[in-house]
Amino acid sequence: MNVPNILSSIRILVALIVPFYVIHGSLEVRIIAGAICTLAVLTDWVDGWYARKFNMVTKVGKILDPIADKAFVFTCLSVLVYLGTISIWWVVPIFIREIVITTYRFIFLERGTVVAAVKSGKIKTVLQMLTIFIAYLIFMTSKHFPEYFHSYYWYILYVALSVTLFVTLQSGFVFFRKNWRLVKHVHNIA
Repeated sequence: MNVPNILSSIRILVALIVPFYVIHGSLEVRIIAGAICTLAVLTDWVDGWYARKFNMVTKVGKILDPIADKAFVFTCLSVLVYLGTISIWWVVPIFIREIVITTYRFIFLERGTVVAAVKSGKIKTVLQMLTIFIAYLIFMTSKHFPEYFHSYYWYILYVALSVTLFVTLQSGFVFFRKNWRLVKHVHNIA
């Protein structure tokens, strides 16, 4: 375990623990949970930068980092669905895409091939995190500061969700296009 992998592991722990404080927390607890989640998201950039700068890129890190991202996204989106901020129908295609791609990554890994994240996947992750942030701000404003809430905030969220969903599905297409040879090999497709 090197520093980047420790940061990814911490991000997984934050993803599994902190968002649940949002469900039953007071305003203060929710602000702290949001701040901790924001710091966890920043570690996504830090661990990648650190691994490249100090030549600590590992096979474990190439798998652990995307898992940390997915754990964070799954947990946060699930909490936002539970709280009624986001409809489950925005989230289901994102979950399906992430599960399918992650499954293939593990199948490839089992066969000795590590498939690192590509640019479209990284953009997708940034957009997912940004959309979660927007949805969280809308939840916090509507719940704790209704006098500052405006209905057009929902339009901002719908635009963010639409762009995020499109890029998420498009990056899945890119994954299959770039790795089609491996997919064919896994399924023995002629």
